[in-house]
Amino acid sequence: MKAILGRLSELGLRELAKLLTSADTEGSLEIEGPAGPARVHFRSGHIAGAITPALVTACASRAGTFCFRPGQTTGVMEWLPQEEFLARLESQAQQAERGGLAAESATAGDPLAELRDSLAEIPIPGGGVRVLIVAADPRPYRTLTPEWRQRGWEVNLTEAPLWPDGPVPSLVVLHLPVSGTAAKHGEGWTAVVKRAASQRPPVPTLWVGGMGDPAIRHQAILAGADFMIPAPVSEVGETARWFREELTLLAERLLARRGGEGDAGAFRDFFLALHADVSPGEVRASLLRFAGTFFARGVLFEIREAVFESVGGYGFHLPGPVRVWRGVAPLEDVVVERKAVRLADYPEESTVAIAKALKSRGALEGAEVFPVLTGGECLALFLGDQPLLEAGQAEALAGVLARSGTLLGLS
Repeated sequence: MKAILGRLSELGLRELAKLLTSADTEGSLEIEGPAGPARVHFRSGHIAGAITPALVTACASRAGTFCFRPGQTTGVMEWLPQEEFLARLESQAQQAERGGLAAESATAGDPLAELRDSLAEIPIPGGGVRVLIVAADPRPYRTLTPEWRQRGWEVNLTEAPLWPDGPVPSLVVLHLPVSGTAAKHGEGWTAVVKRAASQRPPVPTLWVGGMGDPAIRHQAILAGADFMIPAPVSEVGETARWFREELTLLAERLLARRGGEGDAGAFRDFFLALHADVSPGEVRASLLRFAGTFFARGVLFEIREAVFESVGGYGFHLPGPVRVWRGVAPLEDVVVERKAVRLADYPEESTVAIAKALKSRGALEGAEVFPVLTGGECLALFLGDQPLLEAGQAEALAGVLARSGTLLGLS
């Protein structure tokens, strides 16, 4: 296996540890962060390495890059269980934050002084949403901007269609001038959209106005605008209020989608890189271990002509292959639609055959079924039950399953 590169903004140390443990992979992780380089080592669910200010700064801010180099780790090191190491790391970061990142952080003899100084220079993510509004006419945003700032969003309102210096925004809102001006200067506006779409992960873009200009509308769509909305006819009155409500709702949706997809994509890519050169049996085992961090029990079904047949699982009593006859509605829907379903959305008679085959003592009320894809074809299914995370937090698992079909060795 070759070295795997990535960015901490997309995949933090806790997520990396989860993937490396599921793959039972040994090696060293080299981090280049804002406060300098750091290194930790992984082996059999354990982590070794010094918890230095550079490591804490990089992990707390999720800033910097990493390089995982697989291979045998040598030398005398203190190996800690993964959760214990991560708890110590997070504790040091919290201590630095509680210190207020204040002037006393430079006091002589304070062992956390260097760490606090480093963290003081790094914006710790949390509610840190940065919105860039480029509006040739700023009047519709005189009321909207304060409302968004009350949400904790950092709003930058400008009239010039230029990409900002400094941190990459979380969302871009482009409010075009009247169509006559746009037709003459449209390239500058679409250039901002292209720049947003080229970021990794892409920055979502809301395009306001210019709907009556087919050429500009066409350019915006090709450039990568995520959503287009007509400009309000006035900055006051009922239509102005509707515009603010609609724009706020759309902004929330795009921001929520961006976070979820970015994490899922990073999980998927790292998992696939880890398993590029291993046997199908090892991939199945790793996939089930990874799924075990999302669901307390699960089973992997291969899709055959007449039955769904289990090829691995955990948590259920599976002394041998489990078979569910084809035609069971939830499973067939996943095969046809190629997207996950929740068994709770189906009548009990549609799921009883699955529960009976798995010898489940209780109903599978919390179960979800995910497709395992090869290209556009559904090759297998994963059924997870008793979720360990809140609803809607299994995007990372769904992304890995959707791309791992070619690695499972199934016909």
